[in-house]
Amino acid sequence: MENIFALKGEKKWTKLISTWLQDITVPRIAAWIVCFILSRANFFGVIKPFATAFYVSAGFTGISKLFAIVSITAGNLMFSNFYESSRQALALLLYEAFSRLIYINLNRKETPVNRAALMGTITCFTGILRGTMQGFGLYDLVVSILLSCLVFSLAVILEPASGLFQNSRRKVAYSGRVLFSKAALICALVISLKGIAIWECEVGTILAGLSVLLVARRMGSAYGACTGALMGLVIALYDIPSSMEIPGMMALAGAAAGLPVRTRTMSSILWLLVSIFFSGLSVLEGKLVLIYYEALLSGIIFLIMPNSLVNLLCDEIAGLKARDQGRNLELGQIHEAADRLFVLSKALSRAAMNIEETALDESDESSAAQWISEMVSEKVCSYCSLCYKCWRVNFVKTYKMVEKAISDIKTDETGRLEIPAWFKQACAKYDKFFDTLGTVYSIYKTESIWREKINESRLMLAKHASLVSGSIMSAARSLLDTSGRNIELEEALLDAAASSGIPVTNFRYNGRQESKPYIEAVFEGKNKFAFNELDEIVKEVLQSKFVRVGESRRDMMGYSVVRYMKPPRYKTATGVARANKSGSSVSGDNLTFLISGDGCHISAISDGKGSGSRAERYSRTAIQMLENLIEDGIELGHAIRILNLYLDIRGKNERLATMDICSLDLSNGSVSFYKYDAAPSFIKGPHGVSIINNDNGSTQDQSSHYKPAVIGSGDFVIMISDGIMEAFSDEGEVSALQWFIESIDTVNAQYLADTILEEAITRSNGNHDDLTVLVTRLW
Repeated sequence: MENIFALKGEKKWTKLISTWLQDITVPRIAAWIVCFILSRANFFGVIKPFATAFYVSAGFTGISKLFAIVSITAGNLMFSNFYESSRQALALLLYEAFSRLIYINLNRKETPVNRAALMGTITCFTGILRGTMQGFGLYDLVVSILLSCLVFSLAVILEPASGLFQNSRRKVAYSGRVLFSKAALICALVISLKGIAIWECEVGTILAGLSVLLVARRMGSAYGACTGALMGLVIALYDIPSSMEIPGMMALAGAAAGLPVRTRTMSSILWLLVSIFFSGLSVLEGKLVLIYYEALLSGIIFLIMPNSLVNLLCDEIAGLKARDQGRNLELGQIHEAADRLFVLSKALSRAAMNIEETALDESDESSAAQWISEMVSEKVCSYCSLCYKCWRVNFVKTYKMVEKAISDIKTDETGRLEIPAWFKQACAKYDKFFDTLGTVYSIYKTESIWREKINESRLMLAKHASLVSGSIMSAARSLLDTSGRNIELEEALLDAAASSGIPVTNFRYNGRQESKPYIEAVFEGKNKFAFNELDEIVKEVLQSKFVRVGESRRDMMGYSVVRYMKPPRYKTATGVARANKSGSSVSGDNLTFLISGDGCHISAISDGKGSGSRAERYSRTAIQMLENLIEDGIELGHAIRILNLYLDIRGKNERLATMDICSLDLSNGSVSFYKYDAAPSFIKGPHGVSIINNDNGSTQDQSSHYKPAVIGSGDFVIMISDGIMEAFSDEGEVSALQWFIESIDTVNAQYLADTILEEAITRSNGNHDDLTVLVTRLW
């Protein structure tokens, strides 16, 4: 029987070898070859920073580190002396040892700059150590410091280009930083290949020419000219002074190759024409410049290369193509949509203003006395023999007398209208007059009630139209506000998703709020893919830790939208405790808590008007409306205004339910309370318990219901329903509950909620209303 420990050891070694083999990929093999080639490069035949700097920037892991060190050491043994080979090998080993100590054992943050600084320090130390072994002098100190600075600088510069040699590589769109890094890497390779020739043509110069052609073809004339000047300058440094015209030739050829022509053949021809022109000039001057013919060879190789290979190299060196035409079309459509929304908003605003003015005009009661007097006079006075005398001869006197009688109406114990003594003396048919007056006055009161209801409905309609108008105007302005957009970043994400086979339709980056930028990914709902792949793309392209917030939602066109944001500074823990009204199986209270799309923790309690199932339905509908609005991406302020339209459907004095909403910003700890006829809330912190009261003032402004606050880690926000307040105080005093909350020593949100509920039940002696406690702790 085999030993179980032997089996486990064999399995461990098998797994380790499998992990090593998985790290041996084509990008890693290419990186090892680059390490070997860069070991040839040097400045002035003494300073060799390239291989060491590339090793730091490439980010080797596992067995690939060993192969990279072997490649660099082998190259140094072939192209350098023993002391330099030993110095670089020692520097690499010390770098790995200190990296493990600092970044793993001491758990320090590892960044490209930190790694480059560590290698620069070790390089300086090993350089001084080598000088000491050979007889230390000032020359050795200067060379060591210069080498250290070059290693640090090159490691930082080459780091963005290291993505070419990673196992999990994704293509990204143009980035100036990445393009510069790749150009620096190509320059280092050109320097490394100096002296290697095929048919008397320098391989490094041919590589430089091909890189200029690839950049010019993908990025255009400007980038082609800049790349050509850079490559020409690197080549010319090794042949001064006879080749100072080389940068000019390479820049002109790169600009020509980058002209916006349709075919690659035409780009190659333009490159060849510039090369032939400079070659002819060199022949006429009687001096043959070999690099011109090497540039011709680069153009010929570029011309005969397969399209698939050219596109692959263009993608790797210059990035994917931008979508300028699509971007302009999108901006034009956005501008048109925003203009239409603006026109619609203005029309609704005018309609709301006209409706409100009409409702206010019709509410004027100055003509009420005139209407009543005319009705009564028509039914009584017209049949009286004294009508002519009263209304023709003494019109003013009669009118004032009738107006005075109407304005001072009183009733007796039986509910009949009292007739003033002076009116009995002045009017012969006073009894009939007041009987008719009572009937007409009843009709008038009934009509006034309905007119008031109609005007209230009109004002509500005007309020609705005004709210919709404001929302549409806000949407139109946000469409045109591109200050927070980053088109380059959006295209980089879109290209990276396309290269990974993820069917994303669009990305929308919003950086208007610097503290809370977000990006939304839009895709068709029928397309199925793993969200973790999309998460990795967002994290890699943005080079920042963005996390997915909530689930996907549907937009107007049926597309699914998912949002990414930076991780919040704080997290929350929630405790809930509830009890139905004594003797009732249904609670009129409802609550919710959720994380909104803008990184806020939303908590809400609603208490329905009345009792039983009707109160439960009102509060449940209010809570569900709030949840749906927030999940659809509506800002909390707009969501509350829309919610109030439902709650005020019977009028402002007869709301369907109370509403108590708390918004906690997880990025900075700021709290916003929105209270509508709701019970007070409490904030429990290290300095005591503060009270957030409801404002029952006469104004109906949004600001009159808004209460701001700021809390920190470990603080509690306690929200309660009216039943809790009634249990602690019959007169609505909050001090008893405040002191009780302050006396509870706990860090558990659920324990705090349970304790408050139990105390409320105890104090109410079993006769209590619906009880709800919602506690949120920030940590």
